[in-house]
Amino acid sequence: MLVETDLSTYRRHFPVDSNPFISERFIELNRNKVDRIIRLVDECGEPVIGLVAGIKDGILKSPFSAPFGGFHFRKENVYISEIDRFLQLLSDYATSRFFNRIEIIIPPDIYHQTFNAKIVNSLIRQGYKFNFPEITNWIDLERFDGVFTQKNSREYFRQAQRNNLVFSMAHNELDKGEIYNLICENRSKFGRPVYMTLDNIISTGEIWPVEFFKVESEKNIIAAAIFYRNHSEICYAVYWGDNDEGRPLRAMDFLLLNLFTFYKEAGFRYMDLGISTENGIPNEGLLRFKESHEALSSIRYRFTLEIKKS
Repeated sequence: MLVETDLSTYRRHFPVDSNPFISERFIELNRNKVDRIIRLVDECGEPVIGLVAGIKDGILKSPFSAPFGGFHFRKENVYISEIDRFLQLLSDYATSRFFNRIEIIIPPDIYHQTFNAKIVNSLIRQGYKFNFPEITNWIDLERFDGVFTQKNSREYFRQAQRNNLVFSMAHNELDKGEIYNLICENRSKFGRPVYMTLDNIISTGEIWPVEFFKVESEKNIIAAAIFYRNHSEICYAVYWGDNDEGRPLRAMDFLLLNLFTFYKEAGFRYMDLGISTENGIPNEGLLRFKESHEALSSIRYRFTLEIKKS
């Protein structure tokens, strides 16, 4: 049987987070977005799998305010029979508490490919519905050698260089506000929502470094990006974009190559560029742009289980 446990007991079993969005500091920052937080472990023996989730309107959610959530585990090579057992007990727990549904979004494979393969297999066999197959993108910085591999992208970057663009990190609040506003305008133009306010982003900087970048032409910001340093090997792209002035100057090509260089030199293995879909519907232009600039594509899985009423 799964039991709810307190924070200190749960963390004694699972001191390491498999991804940053299930860390206690991040959960605490967003706990007001759900009715309550639960931490679940199997009461039989030493727990090898755990789940921190939020409860809202009768739905058990992981995540409840993040790109993805998922499970804690003691080791990636946990037996699949133990995963099967945990998921069956999770269903029993949700039924006994009269929940309506379980919703789980697991992280991209770059966070833990081995565990992902087994949890996806088990979730499907346990009757979870695989919906909204989001396409996520990421960069393997170990393969990046300082230039774009595709001819067109290399030429666009050379055009950007001839336009005398300047890349830098933004440190003052005025620049950060301008960067955020540029990104909001960009996403509005292309019909992509912005889920966080600038204050939300700044407050997240209390739990891990948040970095703002800008590309300028004659001291005007024409492209920008916001990144999290929330994992030892993976930096996470929160938002990016350009404006009408930056587009013909190839500001995004210039921004991306400089970001790749910056984070590779900082010692990161991957860049998580997030999804190129919205509720499973691909944004073809965005997906093509990422893939023509070194990005690899894979599926980010979202599962739901409707709880049957007895």
